[in-house]
Amino acid sequence: MKNKLLVICATHGNERIGIETVERLRAKKLDCYFDCVIGNPLAMERNIRFCDCDLNRSYPGEKRSGLYEKKRACEILSMAEGYEYVLDMHEASCGTDNFIIIPRKRRNKVFPIDLIDLEVALLWPDPVGPLGSVLKNAVELEFGVKDKGREAIISVATDIVEKFILGIYADALKQKKYPKKIYRVYGKLNKTDFKGDIGRLKDFEKVNVNGENFYPLLVGQYLGEGVVCYKMKL
Repeated sequence: MKNKLLVICATHGNERIGIETVERLRAKKLDCYFDCVIGNPLAMERNIRFCDCDLNRSYPGEKRSGLYEKKRACEILSMAEGYEYVLDMHEASCGTDNFIIIPRKRRNKVFPIDLIDLEVALLWPDPVGPLGSVLKNAVELEFGVKDKGREAIISVATDIVEKFILGIYADALKQKKYPKKIYRVYGKLNKTDFKGDIGRLKDFEKVNVNGENFYPLLVGQYLGEGVVCYKMKL
């Protein structure tokens, strides 16, 4: 029989929202209902996103790889396969919204996203390599931390995970479900293709750029990689 819930923290070593959330859940004596693993302990010690390559782009991993994250992905996948549900916790420094990421072309019935108290879920099949792209029972929780007090966002994250724990352990008739608005991430707006004011782009607010209507996502988060934002459709 599989264990119920695994919470993955610090898949990116400089994103500590998962660790802080688990600490709150432990203080509430809820740690008996889930297990926790540090996704990228080496990157976390160095307070960097990753060491050799992005762990969130490395699944299913390679057992004998010379790249740390490729080997770590293989280890975590083996562990995660022993659980009924997996929550991978993330944060976005330039994001203001909280949402679920399903790194697939379509949602499935294996993971009960309706038990997660978040209004928005994203179908995001590209790029490949997140854990949820190879494991149907895994999703990511993304918390936007821009212009928010740290205590406030940790409280929100703790409340969401606590409600999910209560939901998966509850009788089916007593489960509280939360309706979802589903977006599909289908591409990105590169800096080379955008000549306007980035300030006019807001996450989840529909725009027209170069004759194309879309909803922006994570505006400014990846400017260093030449990406203004990702593009979504409802």
